[in-house]
Amino acid sequence: MNSKGFEEKSGFPKLIIILLIFQSVVATLILLKDKESPLVVLYVTVPLILLFAFSFLKLHLNENYFEYNFFPFTFKTTKIRWNEIQEIQILNTDPISDFGGWGVRLSRKYGKAFITGNNEIIFLKLKNGKKRTFSIINKTELILFLTDHNITFTHH
Repeated sequence: MNSKGFEEKSGFPKLIIILLIFQSVVATLILLKDKESPLVVLYVTVPLILLFAFSFLKLHLNENYFEYNFFPFTFKTTKIRWNEIQEIQILNTDPISDFGGWGVRLSRKYGKAFITGNNEIIFLKLKNGKKRTFSIINKTELILFLTDHNITFTHH
C-alpha cells in the first residue's frame, strides 16, 4: 500500500499555446503590413499565452482526503474528505463535446469541472449534492491508489 498517496500535475494542451503564438505572429504581421500598431494583439495574446502556459491542475489524494488546486483559477487548495463523497467514477470523455473546452467549466452532468485537455476524468458526486470533475493523466496509478485504500469507485 502506498502511504504517500496519489499525486499528479497537469496543464493545458501545448497545442493551444502554439496556436495562440501562431495567431499573434500572423495578426502582428498583418497589422504591420497595414501600417497599424500591433500592440492590441500583444495586449490580448501575451496574457492568454502566459495563462495557458503557466496554469496547472494539481491533485493530491491520501488516505484521508481528495485535495485539488487549479492555479491560477482557484486561489486556495480544496480538500474533500472521503466520507463526504457519495460516488466516484473514472470515465473517458471529450473535453470539447462534454465540457465545451478546457479550464474551469460548469456542466449539468458533471458539475464544476477542472479540465486540462485529457480525455480521462475522475468524477465525484458529493453527499451534499455537489459534483466535481477533474482531468487525470495516470488512470492506472489512480486506480491502484483507490483499490489499495479500499475506496469504492466505478470505471467505465
